[in-house]
Amino acid sequence: MADTVTTITPGANVFPFRLDVPLSYFTGKSAAVPFGQAVFDTAFEGPTIGLGDTGTLAIDLNLPPNYCCMLRSLHLSALDTASVFWENGLFGMAYQLPGGPYKNTTAALPESNYLWWPMSASIDRGVRNRSSVVMHNKTWSMTEITTTVDSGASAGPGIDNPMNVPLWISPGYSGPSAVVYVESDQANSSAVDFRFNCVFDLYTQEQAFAAEVMASPRRLAT
Repeated sequence: MADTVTTITPGANVFPFRLDVPLSYFTGKSAAVPFGQAVFDTAFEGPTIGLGDTGTLAIDLNLPPNYCCMLRSLHLSALDTASVFWENGLFGMAYQLPGGPYKNTTAALPESNYLWWPMSASIDRGVRNRSSVVMHNKTWSMTEITTTVDSGASAGPGIDNPMNVPLWISPGYSGPSAVVYVESDQANSSAVDFRFNCVFDLYTQEQAFAAEVMASPRRLAT
């Protein structure tokens, strides 16, 4: 038995909302408007799983450095004419202390020290499309650690959810900023079409250290 591993590394499209001007021009609530967004968007085909084998899908995300990044949305879905047997997964972030690199160094942060959240797969839903072909669809969403139900990544303040965690990426960090893992233990299953979309709000260091934006502990890199 072998594990078929597929690694996808989509590039981030960065969309600035405004030109970089001194923060003093933006006061009050307007200072909390993100500098821009990093958008990961890709479609790809998952692997065929051979008889007696398993499958692992890894999606590595590399965010632009020197920003405070806040997860805005995450979508992963699979579509095929056959049943989709890919099941649960994990979402992990390479959390680093605000304002500086992990433990004051630029060494790689092992994935075992990432912050991890479970991802739950929906029911495999087969629906006829406009060509009268039954297409099976499955989507993944974040599961709140504080509940026993899949409530999605839209919890309020204080809930253990990656949307509430400011992610700092230092320029010297060599590993992926965030990782998505999904697994399949169904042997002899066909390839399926995946669609992945993930959006992070980007705050400049100047913004993130402003009182109007972030009240978390301030820390300069040393």
